Amino acid sequence: MPNLHFLARTGLVAVPLALTLIAPQTARAQAGFKLPEAANPVTGLYVIGTLGPSQGNDETASLARATAAVGVPNSTIVESKRFTGSVGVGYRFNQYWGIEGGFVDIGRLELNASGTGEFFGRSKMRGGQFALVGYLPATDTLSFFVKFGGVWARTNYEDNFGGSDSSNSLRSYWGLGLQSHFNRNLFGRLEFLRYGNIGSTASGQTSFNHYMMGVGYLID
Repeated sequence: MPNLHFLARTGLVAVPLALTLIAPQTARAQAGFKLPEAANPVTGLYVIGTLGPSQGNDETASLARATAAVGVPNSTIVESKRFTGSVGVGYRFNQYWGIEGGFVDIGRLELNASGTGEFFGRSKMRGGQFALVGYLPATDTLSFFVKFGGVWARTNYEDNFGGSDSSNSLRSYWGLGLQSHFNRNLFGRLEFLRYGNIGSTASGQTSFNHYMMGVGYLID
């Protein structure tokens, strides 16, 4: 179950930004504003960076290694929430379709367990991702979007009993969100992303939810 306090803190950031994206569109609509056709910023090559909370949702990852090391734990603390980010490039072919690719810090999973001793294990997941993006224009400059693609994830695992492992895996991911252009070149984005079954035999596998805010620049 998602951590409610964590999601509440995320909402304190995401809601004002959503209002920032939507408010200019409302003002333009009320004023009867419409971008000239030649300036309509819907196609072309762009760069984008995003930042936001990442939350893993499988608290059993690497617990078996802890049990083997210190017996059945008397207590466990799993930390899978942290801020993360991505950088990428994309190309929007028309109002409805585009592609994206880049590098993403998927997340981190840490386990502290106490039994006959103390166990600490940490997994870090990063990788390259690519996706097909479908857009649904709401106004000249505001679009809803969905994306589906793959991530080539590298998982690095280590613990205080000398265990370590590095492995690669190809997994799918999907997302949805809202994108708004502030002018021809500059745009903002809010998105939710879901990465499934990321990890390795050593670390265990977990799924991650990303709640991201981003800024992009369309290259003329």
